[in-house]
Amino acid sequence: MAHYDVVVVGAGPAGSTAARALAMGGARVCLVDKARFPRPKPCGGALSPRTLRHLPHGVEDVVRSQIRRAVFTFQSGKPFEVVSATPMGYMVCREEFDTWLKAGAEAAGVFVREGVAVRTIEQTAAGMTVRAGGDAMSATTVIGADGAHSLVAAQCLPARPPARYVALEAEVSQDGHPLEDTVLVDVGAFPGGYGWAFPKGNRVNVGAMVERPRGRDLRAAFATFVSKQPALPAVPAGSQHAAAVAAPQAAPVPCARPGVLLVGDAAQLADPFLGEGIYYAVRSGTLAARAVLQGLGGAETAALYAGRIQDEVWPDLIAASRVAYLFHRMPRWWHHLLSLMPGSLSEVIGVLAGDHTYAGLLRRIVERVDAHAGQWVRRRLGVRPDDARKREGV
Repeated sequence: MAHYDVVVVGAGPAGSTAARALAMGGARVCLVDKARFPRPKPCGGALSPRTLRHLPHGVEDVVRSQIRRAVFTFQSGKPFEVVSATPMGYMVCREEFDTWLKAGAEAAGVFVREGVAVRTIEQTAAGMTVRAGGDAMSATTVIGADGAHSLVAAQCLPARPPARYVALEAEVSQDGHPLEDTVLVDVGAFPGGYGWAFPKGNRVNVGAMVERPRGRDLRAAFATFVSKQPALPAVPAGSQHAAAVAAPQAAPVPCARPGVLLVGDAAQLADPFLGEGIYYAVRSGTLAARAVLQGLGGAETAALYAGRIQDEVWPDLIAASRVAYLFHRMPRWWHHLLSLMPGSLSEVIGVLAGDHTYAGLLRRIVERVDAHAGQWVRRRLGVRPDDARKREGV
């Protein structure tokens, strides 16, 4: 039986990031994935600017386009645009991006096993035993980076609620419909979510996301979105792929126990507002590696990692969940309000850039809603602000 300090299950952004950081810290690591790379992966493939801060040098080699313009519509009508002097996002194709990350982990000294499905994870007196592809590996720690339907989570941690959203996406040739540096975002027809088109050079990624209970409406919503966007090419049914978006339902889910850490989608660490998962995958993979490299072991490592996720990741996700609730319950109102002052979206861009937090954005939203509601009431009552202050004795 081969022995490693850590076995990482899943070679997506979370797993490859964790494995590379561990190997660079001197750990003996095996990275296992049931697929052979390059492999397709249903995903919009948008990297926020803050994600790039946590990635190795050279990521620009797999970036296909930089986004500086976004066009927002409500049920494919009433468009308005936002333009940014600096990129709002960077578009990658996941088969290229994930292969690059895996190669970086391998170059750092990680032993990689592709095309090998993990069957069981067992705790023994000596540590953890991972059985995969007819072989067994032992390790002090197992990191579950195997996605929204994580086998590691299912076998090693308490049951959790399903992911919050489900998405349908396709990546097709742009076929004479170049979007260049522009993304299309449509709201109002997707309960709890939105439709999108992301340009990637000679390809375009088209998708839609809805709340899981409304999943039966997803294909119809996707088809309607594509049919009403003249800037998009046809999207064959055979190119469409569904996937869970591993945003949490509400409260944090357990992400660690002695000998086992969950990262990325396996820990339901995805943005509840935008559905972005790559940033939290890379961030949690890094935090897991740091916790393991501290060498505390067992329960201490699990507690250290869980505490860092609780302190450094969950506050942002909880605030994003509240922003999502406010927006998706009144998309028509928000679309109209933002069309009147599109500069307000610069604050969302600031969150994606890492310059602001969702907690700060939520606070400013509440302040503005309160101010606009007060103005509306005063107009309806025919009361001027000065009159109101006089009546209150100010």
